[in-house]
Amino acid sequence: MTRGPNDAIQTSLEAATATEPIPPSETPPPAPTATPFVPTREPLVTPQPASSLTRPFYVLYATVDYDNHHVSVDEGISYPNQTGVTLNELVLAVEPMLYNNAFLLASISVNGAPVTNYALAAHRLTIPLSPPLPPNGQANLVIQYELNVPVKQKGNTFGWLSYQTNLTDWYPFVVPYDAASGWVLHDFMPWGEHLVYDSSDFEVNLRFTDAASAPVVAAPALAESNGEWTRYRLDGARTFALSMSRDYLVTESAVRSVTTRSYYFAGHENAGAKLSYLATQVVGLFDPLFAPYPYPVINVIESDYNDGQEYDGLAFLSSAFYADYDGTSQNDLVVLGMHEMTHNWWFGLVGSDQAMEPWLDEALSVYSERIFFEYTNPGIVNWWWQWRVNYFKPYGYVDMTIYQPDSFDAYVNGVYRNGALFLEDLRVRIGDQAFYAFLKDYAGQMSHRRATADDFFRILRLHTSKDISDLIAAYFQTQR
Repeated sequence: MTRGPNDAIQTSLEAATATEPIPPSETPPPAPTATPFVPTREPLVTPQPASSLTRPFYVLYATVDYDNHHVSVDEGISYPNQTGVTLNELVLAVEPMLYNNAFLLASISVNGAPVTNYALAAHRLTIPLSPPLPPNGQANLVIQYELNVPVKQKGNTFGWLSYQTNLTDWYPFVVPYDAASGWVLHDFMPWGEHLVYDSSDFEVNLRFTDAASAPVVAAPALAESNGEWTRYRLDGARTFALSMSRDYLVTESAVRSVTTRSYYFAGHENAGAKLSYLATQVVGLFDPLFAPYPYPVINVIESDYNDGQEYDGLAFLSSAFYADYDGTSQNDLVVLGMHEMTHNWWFGLVGSDQAMEPWLDEALSVYSERIFFEYTNPGIVNWWWQWRVNYFKPYGYVDMTIYQPDSFDAYVNGVYRNGALFLEDLRVRIGDQAFYAFLKDYAGQMSHRRATADDFFRILRLHTSKDISDLIAAYFQTQR
């Protein structure tokens, strides 16, 4: 869940109100134009020959000046045209453009030829293709740019503080293409997430200008040596986020072949250790129940943030949750920490349009909390329902977009809370055996794809002949 840039700090609450973040600012971040930058270096990435890629492949070389909050990036994108149509252009999201002077573009080339007739406005970069890219063809881009990392605000994950730097949505990426609507790049909203991602493969190479004082790096992949660089490889992911600090304490464990890591600060050792253990429980439970955990690492990171935010293999949690941790499972740290981890299945593995159909990842992630407690701590399931859902007397359609509700509370009540109630009613109607078979099949069929509500109900009906028309009428604005 993404927050507005000027959110006030969340305070500890005794009642259920702590289970959801406070309403964000109505004002989006400014959308400046890029300042031209003249490169003084040779590209570290060279165009790749055409190959049999089935999804985009990103190669990044990032040189980080940690103390001056600056990153020099050479990025290569190998983009296979899997759309089925000829493309005359590529559209990329450039989220750092939403912050003043954070993104300085140096150069772009396509298939080795410099491109100067691109258009960069707000967070949209349009690169014309000449000749056009036919179906099953491949375009190879090289982009050089500089990042002036902004000071991190309470409502954002991206940015730096004196003790931590987070790089989230920090590189340009090609947005999905929809045959009916074209390129999928939505406008910012102060609640919900507006970005949509294709599943992609990543190779990220990182180095620091002062290697002797380099911070601890939290990454969603295992570190490899690559000469003067540290290399991370991550396949089949939507995002590649990084966090770094010289002050991190780390608790590490493992479950099956997955490494679990908890990054936290001094004074929060008990909370940090709890999250590392919680990660092993989450992977251990949902790996057989939904689908194999898709990444080599699962990280949870303490940050000065209002609540929680998911990325592939990496999640941020508010420092307030660590400070308030009481040693039990009935608190924000455990509930929201586990919520963000389940997004590795319902966001990372199974993608969706988070702006237009946010319930597909959020409702499933909320309900996965209920499933988790059912298996690991059944005595608090009733508490969870009251604390997380029923206290708020949920209202509103489950299938609203992020643009429809007139308030943050209306959005959360419909998508999150009524979404959980719908899934509970659905489970009761069709029975546990059909419900869990459906979830497993849904995760399997839609792995590394972008699911829609049509996919959800199509796969559901493979597992039940029960009439659910009354449930759809009660919870959804669009009847299916």
